[in-house]
Amino acid sequence: MAPGNTFRRLGKNGQTSYSPRHPATISSTALRATEATSFNEKLEALKLANAIDERMGFPRYDSGKKRVGWLCNMHSTTVPDEAIPGGRAAVDFYFISDEVEAQERGATFKATVEYDPYFLIAVKRGRESEIEEWVKRGFEGIVKGVSVVRKEDLSMPNHLLGYKRTLLKLSFTNVGDLLAVRKVVMPIAEKNRKKVDAMETYADVAR
Repeated sequence: MAPGNTFRRLGKNGQTSYSPRHPATISSTALRATEATSFNEKLEALKLANAIDERMGFPRYDSGKKRVGWLCNMHSTTVPDEAIPGGRAAVDFYFISDEVEAQERGATFKATVEYDPYFLIAVKRGRESEIEEWVKRGFEGIVKGVSVVRKEDLSMPNHLLGYKRTLLKLSFTNVGDLLAVRKVVMPIAEKNRKKVDAMETYADVAR
């Protein structure tokens, strides 16, 4: 559920207003502070892992002619970047070559593919732009991008009818940033989730 209460205000005569307030930007340094030491350790472990991969016959294939191979393993990794604290999220794919040339047959290599980790926020209908503004202001420099997507919500009654909800997709450069933001958003989302039952969600989407 979305952090709707972030925008809830009590007006005159006890009436509730949902005009967005302007939250102070959460320092990216503060959110990443606890990750700094662990990332330094992770970076050293990453260098060691890459060295072991090369000794085991899995050098990283960065450029050159197109190669074909059988996928035999994969795991998440990080591509170091001096401009990005925590580096960039990626996946290492390990291949056994299936090249036509005899000298290439049986050779092994790995390819690294970068991606943007993300999570979704369910928002109350009509509040999408407000929540998007809250995210961009509150986590400036940490959230890489915010986009609106439509997805089926399996928690809704009669979800097989094909009703879809509007969700906000928060994308990040690495998993560390994702976890830092999720740590802040989750308590707000859980609090709001308890106030909205499934039938209310269904009625809202059906409209």
